[in-house]
Amino acid sequence: MKKIVLLIGFFGFQLNLYSQNIASARDQGEGAIVTISGVVTNGDELGGPIRYIEDATAGLAIYDPEVMSSVNRGDSITVTGVLVDYNGLLEVQPVNDLINHGSGYEINPQIITPNQIGENTESELVSIENVEFENAGQVFSVGTHNFGSGGQSGIIYIKAGSSLENTLIPSCPVMITAISSQYSFTGFDGYQLLIRDENDFEYDGEICLSSAVTQNNITTSSFDVNWSTNISSYSNILYGLTPELELGEINDPDNLTSLEHTISVNNLEAGTIYYVQAFSNTDDENAYSALYAFATQSTSSGKIRLCFNNSVDTSVATIENAQFSGVYTNDTIKAYIDKAMHTLDVAVYNHSDALITSAINDAYDRGVRVRYITCASTTTTALGSLNDNIPVLQRPEVMGIMHNKFIVIDANIADSSWVLSGSTNWTSEQIFNDPNHIIMVQDQSVARSYELEFNEMWGSDGDEPDAANAKFGSNKSNNTPHQFIVNGNQFELYFSPSDNTTLNISNALKTANEEINFALLVFTNNQLGNTIAESFQNDIEINGIIEQINTQGSEYEYLLDLGVNVISHQGFGDQFHHKYCIVDHSNTDSDPLVITGSHNWSGAAETNNDENTMIIHDANIVNQFYQEFYQRMNELENQVEPSYNCVGESCIDPLDGSGTYSSLVACEYICSSTSIDESKTQEIQIFPNPNNGIFTLQVVSLEYGNIEYAVVDIQGKTILKDYATITKGLNKIEIKNNLKSGLYFIEFANDYFKFVVQ
Repeated sequence: MKKIVLLIGFFGFQLNLYSQNIASARDQGEGAIVTISGVVTNGDELGGPIRYIEDATAGLAIYDPEVMSSVNRGDSITVTGVLVDYNGLLEVQPVNDLINHGSGYEINPQIITPNQIGENTESELVSIENVEFENAGQVFSVGTHNFGSGGQSGIIYIKAGSSLENTLIPSCPVMITAISSQYSFTGFDGYQLLIRDENDFEYDGEICLSSAVTQNNITTSSFDVNWSTNISSYSNILYGLTPELELGEINDPDNLTSLEHTISVNNLEAGTIYYVQAFSNTDDENAYSALYAFATQSTSSGKIRLCFNNSVDTSVATIENAQFSGVYTNDTIKAYIDKAMHTLDVAVYNHSDALITSAINDAYDRGVRVRYITCASTTTTALGSLNDNIPVLQRPEVMGIMHNKFIVIDANIADSSWVLSGSTNWTSEQIFNDPNHIIMVQDQSVARSYELEFNEMWGSDGDEPDAANAKFGSNKSNNTPHQFIVNGNQFELYFSPSDNTTLNISNALKTANEEINFALLVFTNNQLGNTIAESFQNDIEINGIIEQINTQGSEYEYLLDLGVNVISHQGFGDQFHHKYCIVDHSNTDSDPLVITGSHNWSGAAETNNDENTMIIHDANIVNQFYQEFYQRMNELENQVEPSYNCVGESCIDPLDGSGTYSSLVACEYICSSTSIDESKTQEIQIFPNPNNGIFTLQVVSLEYGNIEYAVVDIQGKTILKDYATITKGLNKIEIKNNLKSGLYFIEFANDYFKFVVQ
């Protein structure tokens, strides 16, 4: 036995003899094979198998999934491997040899300033004193968070799966301990601190908020404000209709100290946004929260209407049949625009539909204040037809896009305020072909919150944009309400990238007790992929549809390998453009909800793009989404192309004051799965549309020849049939007929194109 011990000791001596200190190993640079010893400063707290080790001279990252996953914080190890540069971070990868000498060791972090976070401290455990966070009082989400100390600034990064997700960002000065790291494609920037867990925050005994401020018990005239503190203290808030909090202070009427705080705010106006700042105090100290925007419940109807442009399966309807709008989708958007009497705000990524453009121009002509935001990086051809007097602001062509597709109507009128949102861009393919949806919400509180987001991008609350003050992407702040009561149900709203949308989607997914069904254009967000995987491993039934399965970083293969029932839509019919997810649709006792909006489940949507996301806790709306999902899944599982011999409906209420459009409800139409023979024609347009019975057909053709066309009414009766000779290029065919007001179709070779006679 003694010989064995001596032998082990001998090899240990030899190993230490030939290892080198970490500083000298770092000096050898990329490609060098090094042997180093040190103490591990992290375990799996940072997610994945990366480990950082440190000795008395320096620190170094080590990455090898097969070797390092069993290594824990406090282990003393010796490793041999190759030095590589990974996005600016020098690390050992792979590990050729590992010896673990035991656990229980510690590294005393050196105290530095934010300006010292860099190459000289890379991979070392460091501490910074008197740190104050930029978003103090809010919650940590995956990504970067800014802080300051002594007039200098720095960044911490929270990785997916961190125990710090959804925990409070310290609201008072703290000392932080973290690993100095780097992530940069250029290798010259991207220095950041990696906080391991909540123990890396050291408080100095001052009073501090220990939870985020939340809004509860929302009514038309009141709500409660709740928070916690680390020290028993008094409860107070400041509030107002503006961020200046001009309405003053409300104190706890019982004047008691507590760790848990509640202030009831009463005598408020319905459908109104209030700004609130909570603060707690002892005899000597005060602790203030961040500024929050909260909304009261509105007196609006709370009606939610939903339209799908592809067929649905109403056999699984439990409350109300989902509406299939088909070729009436742009008519529906137009009809809602026609409702606007005072204000109309449009934020749309891409727009080429002439009918919608005409509706916007008509709104302006009848005295509606119209404001229009789009994205400079896409071709919004409708701008060429928009009234020149309508002010337009385009998000500049920088990192990220203005990807919203929403309109806000009469936000200041409780009975006529509407929001229209969803996944649908206003182009022909998106409106008529690609599986998409639009959703309309009649609620003033929701409308005012969308208007607030619009104003931030617009740069002002006035008629004209202020480009110098306009904020897009990561320049925006978390300044809108998130919790609402709509039609008696909980309703959540988040804008990207300011509102931790991915975290809130993840939290919604984690409420699942039985089933999750997702329908997505793209799914590359690791955090949400991990949440889906964890739900599946916890016996939640998962079904999913993804269009872009080959996008870099797609979660498709990862989920498929786990056994998740996820199906590719790529190459099957038109592009699947939805961004929705259904949770527990079949169990009304399990808080069924649906997540929808413009937000793809991607990093760009979370960190760069302007997006909006609704989380709707309404069993009826959830089931309507499930009717669409069930139809799409059946088509994919049975490999049956979508049926285009279909019945479509307008999504306008028959008696809600929508005028002639109410006659569109349940009108039957015939359509084909293909357009006019693409070998002959490229484009067919009808203008003006609507018209007075005199209109022009514009046909772009690739060949000479004769075409037959017919005018058909909504009953299928042929009103007019004729022939025309066309040439290569642009052809215009004038049609003059005393048609009665109503909806008609132009038929070409069994394809139908609709128009309206007023």
